[in-house]
Amino acid sequence: MTRRQYRNAVAMFCLAVVMYFVVNIQRVAVPGQIFDALQAELGLSASAVSAMGTAFMYVYAATQLAVGLLVDKYGGMRVLATGSILMAIGAILFPLADNYWLLVAGRVLVGLGCGATFLSVVKEMDRLFPQRFALVMGVAILIGYIGATIGTMPLAKASQAWGWRPCMMAVGVLGAVALIAIGALWRFTTRPKVTSMPLTLTPFKIGFSNRYGLIQLFSYTINYGIYFAILTVFGKKFLEDAGHLSSNVASLTSATMMLLPAIANQVVGILTTCAGNRRRPFFRLLNLFPLVSTLLILFCLLGHFNGFGYGLIVAFILISLVGGFTPVTSSLSRETNPPEYTGTAVGIINFGAYIMTAIGGTISGLVLDWYGGTPMPNGAISYPDKAYITIFAFFALISLGTFLVSLKMPETYGKNIYKRE
Repeated sequence: MTRRQYRNAVAMFCLAVVMYFVVNIQRVAVPGQIFDALQAELGLSASAVSAMGTAFMYVYAATQLAVGLLVDKYGGMRVLATGSILMAIGAILFPLADNYWLLVAGRVLVGLGCGATFLSVVKEMDRLFPQRFALVMGVAILIGYIGATIGTMPLAKASQAWGWRPCMMAVGVLGAVALIAIGALWRFTTRPKVTSMPLTLTPFKIGFSNRYGLIQLFSYTINYGIYFAILTVFGKKFLEDAGHLSSNVASLTSATMMLLPAIANQVVGILTTCAGNRRRPFFRLLNLFPLVSTLLILFCLLGHFNGFGYGLIVAFILISLVGGFTPVTSSLSRETNPPEYTGTAVGIINFGAYIMTAIGGTISGLVLDWYGGTPMPNGAISYPDKAYITIFAFFALISLGTFLVSLKMPETYGKNIYKRE
């Protein structure tokens, strides 16, 4: 590319990061921050409200597999632009919907569109900044997490003041504006050539049979799923029901669970580079946090010591650090798979993370409904401690197994070790 072409490509990449910012608001806002409002307005069970979040996550997860193949063949920006159209339609439909199934349909469209964004950004990052991949990844993740932070406490407070529908419409309009800007710059930007590589299942066969990739699937992705299910589905409600914390404190905790990983991603990106591109110590540490966190939550729930609600906040902050190691996990995906299948490799890891989020959210909603709860004056339902003890006991057991699996990941030192397998 000429210098001008490169500048235009970087400008388009920046718009892609803006879209990633919007995607992160969408990922955390529903239903976690408006759980009670949805339940009260529509008279829904916990599993029905959770289904709005898990419908998004199941679609988002499945999309990662297809998008991984598509970005490897067609390039990141073509895929992102197509997905952004679907996201804009779904994001505007959701706050306008007047029945449950239209709400779910809106979230499905948003999930399809959002699912195209991250891998497109990663692919363009790999094309435009190959020597500074981990550093640029950290910056992009920071911007995305700032969006997710806005989707927690600020959105919850705004929803209390003006209602959840106007707030979600504002998020939808922001995505539409970013899409229009991408369209305006499109003809001035040089995009990568479409490769002659056929769309086959070979990358999946390699990805799902790669021992190093399977270690990530059975450790990091499961632990990320636990963290994100807590954040996006029932965590805020849990702090209010079991921790007896105010809605404002619970929302602030959710915001911290996004802001802290945003900072951690910057620190980890720098540390892994300064440590000679070592990945293994960081990988083991990130898989330790969920085990420590879930055990602390169980101790708080079973012990009921004074101020145990704030012990739950500490546990939530600890588990949120799982999201602060993206430079390491994305680098491992690049370094343990064939270079030509980078998009697919990252897509498989994303698929695992969000399918586990969806499963975690589904299980949590079913457990809450199984135990039942007490109706509150605002129309929502408060669930008993024993329901949450069941959920977190299950998560603790899973976290123990995933930590043991994570110990099998070898060191890469920033080099591709696929042929070493």
